[in-house]
Amino acid sequence: MKNLNTRYSIRNTQCRLSGQIFLMSILILSAVMTSALFLMSIFIKDFRQSIETSESVKAFYAADSAMEWQIFNTFNDPDANRPIMQNLNQDLTDFYYENNYLTTHNIKTTGVSKKVRRGLEVRFSE
Repeated sequence: MKNLNTRYSIRNTQCRLSGQIFLMSILILSAVMTSALFLMSIFIKDFRQSIETSESVKAFYAADSAMEWQIFNTFNDPDANRPIMQNLNQDLTDFYYENNYLTTHNIKTTGVSKKVRRGLEVRFSE
């Protein structure tokens, strides 16, 4: 009888240990997966930021070109040609402007490159 109790005790201990090992492996795997997802979110944010930096520069230069064009139109030649925003990659860079020099003495321009917008505003004294 004692021999049977010993065997049952050994089997029961082994089942408990295997259950604990399974639980520990699930906890470790979930911690590793959580860490990986956290690092991935940081890397994606940095990658997106590096892409938007180049687009921001393009949008700023488009707004700057539009501002120079509008200042030239206002003070020199109102029929000057619109600048063309084009490069070898055929990027979609454009600009919008609002010339209120005659009423409020300011000019606003906005450069757009993909989803990034950058704006400039010049106010003239009367």
